[in-house]
Amino acid sequence: MHCLKVNIKEGEKLRRYLLDRGLLNRGYKLKREDNYIYLPIKSEFNSKVKKEINILFNDVELLELEDREFPSRSPKKQINFREYLIKNFKREIEEGKISLSYDIVGKIAIIQISDDIDKDLREEIGVNALKLIPSIESVFRRKSNIEGEYRTRKLELLAGKYNTLTLYKENGYRLWVDVEKVYFSPRLGWERKRIMERVNSEDVVIDMFCGVGPFSMACKNAKKIYSIDINPNAIDLLKRNIQLNKLQNKIIPTLGDVRDVEVIGNRVIMNLPMYSHLFIDKALSMVEDNGIIHYYTIGKDFNSAMNLFQSRCDCQVIEKRIVKSYSPREYVLVLDIKINKN
Repeated sequence: MHCLKVNIKEGEKLRRYLLDRGLLNRGYKLKREDNYIYLPIKSEFNSKVKKEINILFNDVELLELEDREFPSRSPKKQINFREYLIKNFKREIEEGKISLSYDIVGKIAIIQISDDIDKDLREEIGVNALKLIPSIESVFRRKSNIEGEYRTRKLELLAGKYNTLTLYKENGYRLWVDVEKVYFSPRLGWERKRIMERVNSEDVVIDMFCGVGPFSMACKNAKKIYSIDINPNAIDLLKRNIQLNKLQNKIIPTLGDVRDVEVIGNRVIMNLPMYSHLFIDKALSMVEDNGIIHYYTIGKDFNSAMNLFQSRCDCQVIEKRIVKSYSPREYVLVLDIKINKN
């Protein structure tokens, strides 16, 4: 048996990552020594997961569990939601009709179940999710993919309250999110933290597709942030979030098509992976000489994105990362690109 050693600063995020994937060995307690946390892991931990962890986290080390003398826990009687799905719906999971992954946004859980599953059974699963996932009050099913100009999806209530507005917390800031009226992904929390760590007090940031403002809030140490979105519901919530986080003097919200907005900054965030390639020229017109564009896209590798920029300008890729899986053969990717105009 094995455990993962990680700096205490990233311990909680790694714990949540392992919990979400059912990889944390809850038969043992976590152990802390000096500035490190040791997290026991299950045997299902494999090379693919190890590779993803090495991309998402810094300095994670795999160690033999026996070497750490972990105290064992008393076994808990109640299973978690993921274990409930595996126990009861193995065939449906293998057929892709029920997903083991789900999102938690504040007090809302959003799960993935195919239309092929009977409505009564979907609701039964929702009721169990409400029982087994801590601190949630509503369970919704993704009824559609992200659609339309406002990037929203249809949801179906399976259990609990029909309340799509919730308060979400990450990285030291809070966000009001309406999961039915705006696009929001809790899975980008680690990426937003990465951007937060790179922003300094002299930066002027342009958040081209800001939504309710998670990237804008992550840039709170900047001198100024221009936050732009075409969805009026997103901008209304953004204004509320600006007040909530006391950033009235830094964040400037703008409702409209980013192609019609004229602002200049030295750091541009293009978090619209499916369509960001359509806005490269606009981003280039907004960024200062030697400024940085954080370009999010979807692909199997970084080559297409690099070629798009290199065909338009003199530039240098200073960092590139896989953000998360998108499909079996594609990823959400980010490239930090320094633009040389002179």
